[in-house]
Amino acid sequence: MIDVTVRTQFDKTKLKKKVETATFKSLRHAGGAIGKTARFSIRRRKKPSKPGSPPHTQTGMLKRVIRYEVANNKTEVAIGPVNEIAGRIWNLHEFGGTATKRRKLKPHRFKVGEHGPIRVKHQGIKTSFARIRLQTSAQANRATRLVEEENERRGDNKPRHYPKRPFMKPALDTNRSRLPSFWANSVK
Repeated sequence: MIDVTVRTQFDKTKLKKKVETATFKSLRHAGGAIGKTARFSIRRRKKPSKPGSPPHTQTGMLKRVIRYEVANNKTEVAIGPVNEIAGRIWNLHEFGGTATKRRKLKPHRFKVGEHGPIRVKHQGIKTSFARIRLQTSAQANRATRLVEEENERRGDNKPRHYPKRPFMKPALDTNRSRLPSFWANSVK
């Protein structure tokens, strides 16, 4: 008979650190998979999609703004369109709802030397606005006129109704069975 003595050490802080690291990596994998599925479900089309199916995008912007981020506590991940870029419209598509009138811009008489809006054309099709330092009185007058025209356009808007066109929840449902595999054997 052989006598064997075994000593083990259990370092709780080391294990906790490994679990946190593995959870962070697993959440990133889960967020990436769900975001990728959501992007693939959105098609570039001119016409709107049927209610109940993922929305169509004319420019592809919705596909480009879907992001994921692991929260500071490293126990949850947020996945979806970035609001600074995509605005509130994609929330209306996901859950349905009504968009109220847009807030009007503050009326202002621009002067030379101030910063004001100008109209910028992209590829001759789409126009947007940019802010520049106004160098001539003609630019200042145009900037004042642009604000007035935009306020008139916003004042005529009636509330728009959006049917549900979910794209994030179906992406989560599609990946739900795969989620446990992201955590399997992750603590090493």
